[in-house]
Amino acid sequence: MQRNGVWIAAAALALAACAPKVDPMSAPITPQDRIKVQIPQACEVAYNNALPTVAVVDFANNTSFDMAAAVEHAAQGTSTTTSTGASVSGVGIGASPAGIGVVGAEAHAERTTTNFAERSQTIQRQINAKLGASVAEGVQSKLVEMGGMKLFTRRQLKQVLEEQKFQMSGLVDPKTAVRIGKLVGVRYIITGAVNNALVKYVPPSEDNSSGGGLLGMLASAAAKALEGWNVEVDIVLNVIDVQTGEMVFSKEASGFANLGNTPSFSYDLLIGGIKKAAKRAVDDLQQELAQYFPLRGYIIQLRTPEGGEKRFALINLGRMQKVQPGQKFAVIDFQEVEDPITGKRTCDQVKLPVTLTISNQVQADKAWGVVEGDGLSRVKLGQVVERTDITGAIF
Repeated sequence: MQRNGVWIAAAALALAACAPKVDPMSAPITPQDRIKVQIPQACEVAYNNALPTVAVVDFANNTSFDMAAAVEHAAQGTSTTTSTGASVSGVGIGASPAGIGVVGAEAHAERTTTNFAERSQTIQRQINAKLGASVAEGVQSKLVEMGGMKLFTRRQLKQVLEEQKFQMSGLVDPKTAVRIGKLVGVRYIITGAVNNALVKYVPPSEDNSSGGGLLGMLASAAAKALEGWNVEVDIVLNVIDVQTGEMVFSKEASGFANLGNTPSFSYDLLIGGIKKAAKRAVDDLQQELAQYFPLRGYIIQLRTPEGGEKRFALINLGRMQKVQPGQKFAVIDFQEVEDPITGKRTCDQVKLPVTLTISNQVQADKAWGVVEGDGLSRVKLGQVVERTDITGAIF
């Protein structure tokens, strides 16, 4: 994953270096630039659904997640606070070198061990109850970063479910998910399962970087990056098409998160780690998911420089949707097609023979691009644009 991140960052820099530098205000708005796209009746639904609405529901928890045993096995000990008289007033799950159950007085070792186990079990029960929801929230957060869809938020979904007397956890069943999807008007339901959740403590390592040269320094840095509490999550992510009831996408992925070498271990810390790990698991699936959810927007202004060999297009996507200089977009036109035998009218989406390249003019919610190609005269206001190169948008 780290290598991929370096390669992706380098690719994004290369794209930005090749991005055209434009001054769109230097070009006039011609009469041709004011022409708006006309959407045929058969294409109205497809045009309005250019950005599909998606809902993410709780994932099934297929793990035993024996967190208490994992923590007791991985941690070297517990940190405690004692009051006068050596009675235990607080116990925190941590990594002290003293060993589990040792609080500075042998007489209280058994009680400390009991409190340690009790707290571990309490956290385990809490996490087990929230594991599916936490993974779903991490996946949803990643989908927001990807763009290419309108998200039906979990708060909105929960409200609908309560009104319809449904439980969030029941939506992992595809048939139930389709029913709810149709009820709330979304195109896709995203769900899945958590198949493994591992909590592991890695104690601090000795610093041997001085004797190993550059390789030793790199190895030491890699080892230190893993010190402390680590969370690994294995998930299966499913995409269900509500219109057809089919599962159009199903893949396994793994995610990892380091929570730092904190002296204590808590419920909130682990929940945050699980969300982060789930979000990173989706990283490996992003390119495949982008085939179902390509980033789409539309043209909101056109300008034509003198000579007419290219045109400037302002689109309603920007940094918030991870649009970056140098990325490529296709321009899509919609046409109505009539079957010569049945007379049925359907919609055909056609990519025009042009390419829109994002320039150096990228704002939070807008970006200017340069349109080039053989079909410049066919580009109109309101036409849908679709990102074709997502290299710079992988995280």
